[in-house]
Amino acid sequence: MIHICLQTQGAPSNDGGHAVGERWVCSCGDTFVYREGFNRAGYPSVEWWPMPVVPQPRQEQKVRRGLLFGPRKG
Repeated sequence: MIHICLQTQGAPSNDGGHAVGERWVCSCGDTFVYREGFNRAGYPSVEWWPMPVVPQPRQEQKVRRGLLFGPRKG
């Protein structure tokens, strides 16, 4: 995957002078990490890869079961 921000003036290069696990945030907000992965040909390569999005916890919602049927009786 080629990202346009990786070709701008302030972007890091693929010369190998970076530590594995180093992160970079481009101007559009995408985050990249320098890690080992597999290129299109299937060979392992150390490059800048898009970092997966960190999931955010869901907001607490009220329990609506009691509103329809009332409390449980047992």
